Amino acid sequence: MQVTANGLVIREKMLSNDNRLLTILTGEYGLVRAFVKSVKKLGGSVSAATDLFAYSSFVLFHNKDQYSVNSAEPLQMFYHLRDDLEKTSLATYLAELAGELVQEGEPAQEQLSLFLNCLYLLEQNKRTPVFIKPVFELRLMTMSGYMPDLVGCQNCGEYQADGFFFFPSTGALLCNRCSHQIDPQRAIALTQAQLAAMRHIIYSEPNRVFQFKMSEEGLTNLGRITEQYLLTQLDRQFPSLDFYHSLYSFQLTMPKGQADQKPET
Repeated sequence: MQVTANGLVIREKMLSNDNRLLTILTGEYGLVRAFVKSVKKLGGSVSAATDLFAYSSFVLFHNKDQYSVNSAEPLQMFYHLRDDLEKTSLATYLAELAGELVQEGEPAQEQLSLFLNCLYLLEQNKRTPVFIKPVFELRLMTMSGYMPDLVGCQNCGEYQADGFFFFPSTGALLCNRCSHQIDPQRAIALTQAQLAAMRHIIYSEPNRVFQFKMSEEGLTNLGRITEQYLLTQLDRQFPSLDFYHSLYSFQLTMPKGQADQKPET
């Protein structure tokens, strides 16, 4: 059976004879794993359309539980992401996260749109990596059934308080007045700005999710919170996240002028 779908290539695995196994994030079918023949047997546009982070229109042959790529036309290539190692490493982490949370055979248009918007904003320098990371983490977790309850204190229901504590293990909040018996090692004290940003990411309409402002330092701290929630809930590690952190930490230790330079090729 032949099917068509627009999708983003989020993973590629080299097989024998230069064949590849692609993981494609599609709106219609969720994750699709499809075999693609050797580049030598494909036309130029098909080869480009099956590159990592290519958003393409695919014609797929579906036989039982297997897909293979019959043809593909690129729609958006995100070429300039490859000019920046930090952006590329973040995109690789987002792809690994999507591969973990998006289901095969289930529609995933919202997840695909979120990923595409993140790549576009990164490539066009409209948002920084430290902005994109917590937005993608928390929004994708919400879409995947891991939405934290940030409406109010789980004990008294208070929506606005002088302070809140967030529990990564449960995704719940406790206000200052109800938090006298908590274990401080199990909870994270949230600033008002952090809680407002998290509520915005979770509850806003898709076309407004990237429309909030926060300092670079604030975004970095927000990313630590969303990351801790994600890792606690999923109970696993992501090698691409470790690499992203190592790269980000290296940049922070470099002199400013040197950190801004691009590596020679």
